[in-house]
Amino acid sequence: MLSKTLTWSMSLLYMFFVPRQLGAIGMGQIQLAGALWGITSIMVSFGMDTFLTKEIARTPEKANELLSDSIVLRLLLFIPGAAGMAIYTHLAGYPYDTVVVIILIGISSLVGQLISACKATLNGLERMEYVSIADIIGNGVPIFLSIILLSMGYGVVVLALLVILGALVNLSIVYLSLRRVHNLRFQKFDWPLARMILKSSYPYLIMNGFLVFYMQIDIVIISLLISEKQVGWYGSADRLFTALLFLPTVYMMAVFPALSRLQASASDSIIKLARLSFNLLNLVAVPMGLGLFVIANQLVVLVLGAEFVNSGPVLMVFGIVLIFTYQNTIIGMTLIAADRQKPWTRIIIIASLLSVPLDLILIPWCQQVFENGAIGGAMAFVVTEALMLTAGIRLLPKGTLNQANLSYALRTVLAGLIMLASIWWLRDRFILIPIAVGSAVYLVCILSLRLLTPEMRNMISITIAVIKQRLGIEGIRPAVGNPTK
Repeated sequence: MLSKTLTWSMSLLYMFFVPRQLGAIGMGQIQLAGALWGITSIMVSFGMDTFLTKEIARTPEKANELLSDSIVLRLLLFIPGAAGMAIYTHLAGYPYDTVVVIILIGISSLVGQLISACKATLNGLERMEYVSIADIIGNGVPIFLSIILLSMGYGVVVLALLVILGALVNLSIVYLSLRRVHNLRFQKFDWPLARMILKSSYPYLIMNGFLVFYMQIDIVIISLLISEKQVGWYGSADRLFTALLFLPTVYMMAVFPALSRLQASASDSIIKLARLSFNLLNLVAVPMGLGLFVIANQLVVLVLGAEFVNSGPVLMVFGIVLIFTYQNTIIGMTLIAADRQKPWTRIIIIASLLSVPLDLILIPWCQQVFENGAIGGAMAFVVTEALMLTAGIRLLPKGTLNQANLSYALRTVLAGLIMLASIWWLRDRFILIPIAVGSAVYLVCILSLRLLTPEMRNMISITIAVIKQRLGIEGIRPAVGNPTK
């Protein structure tokens, strides 16, 4: 949580400074390159990250063999991925400077594959502190250097080079961390083991592939139908939206290995933990999403500058998307831990395929009506995320969620709507005013509607006790119970 808070703060600093220096076109080039390599990287990673974390959490003694073969497989798969990217950029006819940015981001993507393999191993070993350190330093170095160099007049190419530098720093840290915590020894490539890895990872490849396609296809379609400038509008709003997903990301990073172990031991604690997680993320998502809907325009101008004012309406729609995405994160991870990734993959495939016609309809329509086609990309997300949430709940093992969860969700939405009504008329005031009023109103609603459950209070008290022990504030380690009981 500490690392994600720091990296989130650094990302805000990045978004406050870099778009002003690069402009919408420069940001569009970076976003486009990231989207294209994000799609390509899915084929290269082949779903191995999820498989490594899940398998190593259950059998940590296999970590060296699994990591070694995974790295070799990624290097082999990167070759056809790079060739496909070269063919696509040639056919798409992107400008020369855009192609240069795509090439540089591709180099960082190759390094990123090695980082992902090492991080997946550390996650499986439940040593997230080293992943956190790598994220802080690996993100901090390029962000602060980019601020310095862009202020000196350098452009988007230098920014892409700094992304490579950050990736190399990140890789160095996770590699040294693995050597420290697990006596890392690379093993000779084992083809039978590699075949097993590919076979076992294939379901995650399909799921992750369509998930990344689903998340990035809007940027590609906007670039083809409209312009790189509107890609910049959409991509900048998307970066702010993605930054606000750090809470479910860090929560599931810690919980997923535990869910996998609980599933392997056939413990009913997995149901208790899923219920608690659903309520906890719902409690956080509703005020964040509805609050973002209110302050989006002011936030965009404050962070990105007046040139990105058209990103405001896009971010407003993303506020609604955020509520659904928080819940889909916990549902997806619960299904994977319960070995029900295949039906969840089918839902992702349907959502991905549905997003294409939705984009083709909504992006031109929003361009015609609002002169901002980027809004259409965000609107498509509202439809598909809502459908995924509905289908995902139905896929959960019977009894995972119950009437108490439904009652809690309804009360949370009621609290969020009360908060929304209280601050909507303040949306044009200084941004801290609606934030302060909304927080106070939501806190009153939490107390009035009894949204802070005994399980949550127990989890909070345990977390505070452990933090104090880690910081040396208390000399005696607290007796940590199961927060799901």
